[in-house]
Parts: sequence; structure tokens; C-alpha cells
Amino acid sequence: MGRAAEIKALRYSYGNGDVLNGIDLDVERGEVIGLLGENGSGKSTLLKIIAGILRDYEGSVRVFDEEVSRTTNKRLARMIAYLPQFFVPTFDLRVRTIVTFGRNPFVGFMKGLTGNDIEIVNRSMKAADVIGFSERLYSTLSGGERQRTVIAKALAQEGKMLLMDEFSAHLDPGHSQKVTKIALELAREKKLSVIAAFHDINQAISMSDRLLFLKDGNVIALGSSDEVVNENLMKEVYDADTCILENPVNKKPLVIFS
Repeated sequence: MGRAAEIKALRYSYGNGDVLNGIDLDVERGEVIGLLGENGSGKSTLLKIIAGILRDYEGSVRVFDEEVSRTTNKRLARMIAYLPQFFVPTFDLRVRTIVTFGRNPFVGFMKGLTGNDIEIVNRSMKAADVIGFSERLYSTLSGGERQRTVIAKALAQEGKMLLMDEFSAHLDPGHSQKVTKIALELAREKKLSVIAAFHDINQAISMSDRLLFLKDGNVIALGSSDEVVNENLMKEVYDADTCILENPVNKKPLVIFS
């Protein structure tokens, strides 16, 4: 069956120097990888390359045995759902309409939604708990409701991989944790592979199988939280003094910034 993703010697530049410098990463099917690092470390660029948004990379990026640079957008959209930091529709649409966009990769030219498509949309809205406001305009929603709508749209794609780019970082901590937990619990339930960039390191530790730390486009550490999280790594990645304790809830490392 192969891995969900295989990334080898990945390099990317925006023209003023490399943003990613020879990244190697294998992602197993059903695994949750947490991406961590300061702003500008390359997290968003890595996710956009895997999603097929940025294609002029060097090296190899294979998703479910297909090289991203040689795969059509429609084909990628059938495999990968991408949750950006901010989702702003071009027009102020109703929630149901936005979730329906998740079925676009499966709708033929000049053809409408089938009964099966409508069933998938309804099921996705129920799973993300947005069915109760499915007829409301997106502009009238709270931040948390908007993010749950985006989750429902991603679920409607029925892909095999979910990419999350700090998509709840602009919410308050409580709502951020809630919507991220919803997304990852649904992903695990559906056995999706997940690569998620986190703003909150402790949230990443609690929700990820492995962590990938980036700094200046380089992989600084990769492994489980028990294997890689320590005070020296926090100093190297964030240039911050920390104290590492045991989280009393999940027994994983708990990072306290001094």
C-alpha cells in the first residue's frame, strides 16, 4: 500500500534564498505529524507544496505513491484536504454552499451534485456540528463556527490526508483547542493521515504521534514528544528558556516558557 507521503531532499526557494533546505519526511497512513517552529521556519511552505499549491520544488514529494508536481489539481483534491490559516470565500455564501464545495473534485463537467454527494455533505456537516446553522451566511458566524464550517468542507472531500496550517491560531485558546481537537478526532476516526502546523507546542504534543521541528528551513528534530522534546531543543528552535514537566493529564512533556 505504501506510505501516505514520502518527501526526499525537498528544497524550495522564493527567489531570495532557500525556504526549505533538503527536507526528508515519511508519513505513515493514519499518522498525525505536528509541525513546529517559529514564524518563517518553512511550515506553511511545506504544507503548500504537499497540497500542490507550490509546485516548482526540487527533490521529490510523493503522496499516496504519486509525485505532486506531476499530479493534477483535481486528482490531488480527491486525496488531500487543506485547511489554511484563513478561509475567506469570494462571496458571502451560506454554510451549506461552502461545505458543498468539498465535492467539486468529484463533480463532472456541467453536472450537478448526485444524491450521494448531498448525503456526504449532510454527513460532513453533522460530524463537524454545523448542521444547526447550515443556512446562515458565513459572515454571520463566530470564529469557531467558521472553522467548523471549513472542517466540514474538508470532510466532504473524503480525502485520505488532511493538511492543517495553524488554521485555529487566530482564535482564543479555548476555541482554538476545541476546533483543532474536533478536526483531529474526526481525522483519526476516518483514519486520515494528518500533517498539522501548530502555534501552541503543548497542543501539538498532546495531539500528535510525532513532531517535526523546523528552523530556517531545516529539520532540527523529528520523533515522538518523549524522544525529542527537551530544554536544549526549545532553546535552539525558539531561543527561549523553558522548563519541561510531565503533563498530569496525558503524561506527555509539558513545556513551560520561562
